[in-house]
Amino acid sequence: MAKNKKPTKKYNPNRIFRQNKNFPTIFEMKRLFDPLHETFDAIESGEVKSVRGIPVMMYEGSWTAIHEAILGWAACWQRICDHMNVIYDPLPLHKLAKKLENGVMAETSDVAAAREVIELTRRVFMKTPTDVLKEYSITEQIAIEFEKLDLLGEAA
Repeated sequence: MAKNKKPTKKYNPNRIFRQNKNFPTIFEMKRLFDPLHETFDAIESGEVKSVRGIPVMMYEGSWTAIHEAILGWAACWQRICDHMNVIYDPLPLHKLAKKLENGVMAETSDVAAAREVIELTRRVFMKTPTDVLKEYSITEQIAIEFEKLDLLGEAA
């Protein structure tokens, strides 16, 4: 090869699909959504773990109240969908969370409606740049911490 020629890159089929690396990967999607799908499966089967009567799920190595996780998820995705101009209705998630919080048995129709909302968020997740996802998830985490400390009313 002549010294003035730049060597060509070997063909990589993944390069075609991942030209913009600013979007989440399928592995990131699985890591984020699988715990929620497993929790919904447990709710449908009626085999939800509970601590002191509160239904809980395992997420990133710690037990989390399911209703709090669902409400946080719904609020975070409301922010992201508003940014992405996607019509998003978190009502099925709120309904399911309220039933779990009050100890009422969730019906399969409630779980199915919540799964549809989760499926919408999955599609939005794959089309949203990672910097937007990080920005709004951090904003939601801050809002949750303020809510825990009852500072939202004082800050507003």
